[in-house]
Amino acid sequence: MRKSLPFFLTILCFLLLLQSLAQASFYTRPLSLQTTRLKGSDVQAIQRYLLTLGYSELGEADGVFGPKTRQAVLRFQRVNGNLTADGEGVVGPNTWALMFYNGQVQIPLFVRPIQLQNPRISGFQVGLMQERLLELGYSELGTADNIYGPKTQAAVIAFQRRLQSAGGVKVRTDGVVDSITWANLFSDFAPEKR
Repeated sequence: MRKSLPFFLTILCFLLLLQSLAQASFYTRPLSLQTTRLKGSDVQAIQRYLLTLGYSELGEADGVFGPKTRQAVLRFQRVNGNLTADGEGVVGPNTWALMFYNGQVQIPLFVRPIQLQNPRISGFQVGLMQERLLELGYSELGTADNIYGPKTQAAVIAFQRRLQSAGGVKVRTDGVVDSITWANLFSDFAPEKR
């Protein structure tokens, strides 16, 4: 019995992680410690995720972003390379994607909105975004050429519409990759094209 106990604990932790991921909601807003505490299923999702990873200082997943939640988020950010692009203790698009995307792709940091403009925006970040869209089935993009052109814009709009209908996320459907579009694109819950 003693030899099988570690095995059962490992299985239990894995099942709790899966439950946490299954109950995660879509990214809709930055989460941080505020005078009037933020509440909701998105807060509860990050709390469950952090508890599954062993951040027991949280106590429980009550859905309220208080000082204990901020402290656990801060610790998570430090453990994962001091990710402060969102702000210390803030769950913005970068921290959210890091929590809820377990793919093989290195998640690029969200720095600023990406959109169709002249001259075209290009680079590694655009390429990774295009690869993720293709992975999700948004084939109107064509190929990942690292340039944000009209085909990329069409794929982003299709993704935003699907995100709005599948996840109920209030997101603009204008082809501008803002923080909400970015975080959801790189989450494990990103809606695939049907």
